[in-house]
Amino acid sequence: MTPELFIEYAAMVCRIAFGIWNIFFGLVFFGFFIEQPMGHGKMTPYLNQTLIDTGLFHIVKAIEIVVGVMLVLNIGTPLALVVYAPITVVIFHVNMFLEETPFLGPFVAVVYLVVHLFLLWAYRSYYSDMLVWDSSITQGISLL
Repeated sequence: MTPELFIEYAAMVCRIAFGIWNIFFGLVFFGFFIEQPMGHGKMTPYLNQTLIDTGLFHIVKAIEIVVGVMLVLNIGTPLALVVYAPITVVIFHVNMFLEETPFLGPFVAVVYLVVHLFLLWAYRSYYSDMLVWDSSITQGISLL
């Protein structure tokens, strides 16, 4: 197996697994499968309840479900990965620094972040046009 083929298969497995994970935990919030975990740290239950009370958790969980479906079906995957990046940063921070589980919190944080970063790297060719430092609004646009 060539390295390129290995990366392609690894990205496919990670994309589908990451998508299923997000669909599952998005649906958990809306009452499917299990009760929404509120956290195991001193602050995480308060943080999660505040997000729920303000309606922000509803938005995050809806994005989680939409992004998960996009990843599983491989529809707009580069866009889904960029849209979901801020949520991954928050999930990483909460699990790494706010959860008080000695192994599980940091493990989830690192795996979640690494999978997301790997997928961003695997789809990096789609981002090259976005990563331009000196840009013009009219560059490449024909007005006639």
